[in-house]
Amino acid sequence: MPAVELIEAKRDGAKHAEADIAALVGGYVAGAVPDYQMAAWLMAAFLRGLDADETVWLTRAMVGSGTTLDLSGVPGVKVDKHSTGGVGDTVTLVVAPVVAACGVPVAKMSGRGLGHTGGTLDKLESVPGLRTALSADEFARQVARVGVAVMAQTDDVVPADRLLYALRDVTGTVPSVPLIVSSIVSKKVAGGADAVLLDVKCGSGAFMRTPAAARALAGELARVGAAFGKRFSAVVTDMDAPLGDAVGNALEVAEAIAVLSGEGPPRLAEACEQVAARMLVLGGVAADVEEG
Repeated sequence: MPAVELIEAKRDGAKHAEADIAALVGGYVAGAVPDYQMAAWLMAAFLRGLDADETVWLTRAMVGSGTTLDLSGVPGVKVDKHSTGGVGDTVTLVVAPVVAACGVPVAKMSGRGLGHTGGTLDKLESVPGLRTALSADEFARQVARVGVAVMAQTDDVVPADRLLYALRDVTGTVPSVPLIVSSIVSKKVAGGADAVLLDVKCGSGAFMRTPAAARALAGELARVGAAFGKRFSAVVTDMDAPLGDAVGNALEVAEAIAVLSGEGPPRLAEACEQVAARMLVLGGVAADVEEG
């Protein structure tokens, strides 16, 4: 089905076939579907929604647009962590080394800022000389050697998400649950980790403004992740105020280092404890959150 017919179908509330979604995504990655048509489809999907099947199919098409990282050579349960984004959110910078130090390998493919939220890569790249553009082999070797690695999304890993991520950011289609879910899960499936902890932010500084919306997003992420054989766990955390006292990439990195040193804002430290404990449960080194 031509792209314009898919736009019209979704505009009118029709359900897509899996093959049509795959063709649309594949055509966009190949350059056969221009930005203006994909932007129109994104807005139609934003307004009309995607059902449970369509969300899984979109995610599958996005995963299939590139390669999947192989971390099978790294012993243990590899755990990833993803935040839906907020202000002053440096949780990844704190929990990744903490969880790795407890014996759980942390393999995180990270993204940049979306909307008003800052991305982990943007924060890390404020450190002079720090390189996040790792190859798949470098990523796997670092996880095996150090126990933790954070890499930028490469051109050959979920290229569909990289393109759609940028287009959503400038077309007003960011706060859509199906589009958020397909973006997050496709990256996590392709990233090669065995389990994923989802930090779903809720409040005035988050994409999900209410607890009900945040819980709905968390449930949908877990459902779609399970369709790909991945174990997803979610925690809903408050984002009615910045997590830390610092706002700005370099300042937030310094604040994360302070938390790792036993200092820093208690609110940020508490959020990090919640996330790290659940990652340790996913990694199999803690029986429950209290032990973690």
